[in-house]
Amino acid sequence: MKRSQALVIGIGNRLRSDDGAGIHVAEAIKAQPTGMHVVLCDQLTPELAECISQARAVLFVDAQMSEADHAPAQSPSAAQLQPLEALASGDPGGHALTPPRLLALSAALYGPCPPAWQLLIPGEQWHVGDQLSARTAAACSNALPLVLAWGARHA
Repeated sequence: MKRSQALVIGIGNRLRSDDGAGIHVAEAIKAQPTGMHVVLCDQLTPELAECISQARAVLFVDAQMSEADHAPAQSPSAAQLQPLEALASGDPGGHALTPPRLLALSAALYGPCPPAWQLLIPGEQWHVGDQLSARTAAACSNALPLVLAWGARHA
């Protein structure tokens, strides 16, 4: 990865229906000649901290669900692009490793981390299966121009 590249991290499990939305969007970006570096992962791990430290900017792409009982998100059907800041509190392992905590880990290990955002794709189905729901598939399609525009601003 070139230090000047923007980094897209697609997060999700392709075998849990809409949980694969982040992977779906990241794969679509990876298939295009955007100049962005794309990483696909089932979950965030500490090993990503070094890659983040070398990026010009970072975008985390993931499916969104509510905190209560892992119920589907009750948000609008459009993907939401939000800025992120490093957050050093909490356990940096397993599912507890969130994008803000990973940014803090990168900063602690490698120095100042790049500016970062998250793109949350609304999901409604979390059962075993490899198909996105119609709502989430549409949100993924609508998210692609957002990611491309983000990449153009940070290339």
